[in-house]
Amino acid sequence: MTKYEKLFEPVTFSNGVKAQNRFMLAPMCDDSAENGQVTEQQLEYMKTRAANVGIAVTGYAYVNDSGDQVPGQLSVAHDKDINGLAKLATVMKAGGAKAILQLSHAGRGAGGSVAKGYRVYAPSKLSFPWLDYDVDEMTTADIEQVIRDYAQATKRAIAAGFDGIEIHNCNHDLLQQFFSASANHRTDEWGGSREKRMALPLAIQRAVKKVIAESENANFILGWRISPQEKHGDEIGYDIDDMFAQTKKVAELGIDYLNISLNLSADYSNSVRPSYDVKVKGTDKSFPEYYRAALRGYCPIYIGSNVLTADDALAAVTDAEGVYVGRELLMDPDFVQKIAEDRPEEIVNTTTIEKLKAVGLPDGFVDNYADKDGSTRVVSYRNGIPLPGLD
Repeated sequence: MTKYEKLFEPVTFSNGVKAQNRFMLAPMCDDSAENGQVTEQQLEYMKTRAANVGIAVTGYAYVNDSGDQVPGQLSVAHDKDINGLAKLATVMKAGGAKAILQLSHAGRGAGGSVAKGYRVYAPSKLSFPWLDYDVDEMTTADIEQVIRDYAQATKRAIAAGFDGIEIHNCNHDLLQQFFSASANHRTDEWGGSREKRMALPLAIQRAVKKVIAESENANFILGWRISPQEKHGDEIGYDIDDMFAQTKKVAELGIDYLNISLNLSADYSNSVRPSYDVKVKGTDKSFPEYYRAALRGYCPIYIGSNVLTADDALAAVTDAEGVYVGRELLMDPDFVQKIAEDRPEEIVNTTTIEKLKAVGLPDGFVDNYADKDGSTRVVSYRNGIPLPGLD
């Protein structure tokens, strides 16, 4: 028995399915698909990283051709994608992990769609000075089609043999754009009040739950990922209470786990209890502490961000049922195994570009973290050099 035994307890999802331990391979876009199709490099990368976790989540897969955010992103927009996704699901499950396909639509951020000549749209036609392309305001028909696209993507995930899906309702994708008062200026049933701004995420949830029910696969997992708040300086897209109100409705309608995207606001380091930039208004609780207390009895919660050591992971599961790990599994694919074998002192959390290549990161993934001049450099996360956009 070691001090880390708690990390290897199973997690039971709301539908009764159990994950073999409390670790989640965090969803990370590896930028290495070819025109949306799974590649051999991705298969090897995912097989290695998913080998010892309880649940493994892919990087976001776009549900239609207008929702592709970056080159190298996975597609679940077409039936032709199923064969490659089936290979991906198989390698992800090889070590006992539950394989989850994350579904997403980039909305206004669909730069990958622009590069392919597809139309890009958002809840409202606003000025987006950081974009160099036009963005249309979605029609009612566009919205209804997106709902159908999420449903079809769920069918493809089931056909490919995934154990579940995760809805990416965070990090400024289309669903978050609809919930954001900054991005959604609509005056119809899809915008205005807080309840109307949450209408699209809830409609998508109902649509995918219908597909899951009709599949008669009671073990299929529905996960849900959120950003707890959206702030742009003094401008607030939504606050903590807004997202909690949406999440409570989502939980009541039924999800199997909640994944809270903390984006490095948590500091799980050096065995210190986590600190957060913002406490939930009127309480002394952090985001995960508040969600866990309020949603107890609905579903387990996963948190993470900046988890680099065994003690970091252990600290996280005092606040939540599970911990997601991203960059550390990039650097050290044996992170979970070393903890299981009580070898935490052997965990690697400093690396170089060449070492990232040596541990099997796909070329597209590595390219994102190399210097622009192509030189090799040391990447030390404890010393403040981050990998943006991960876990």
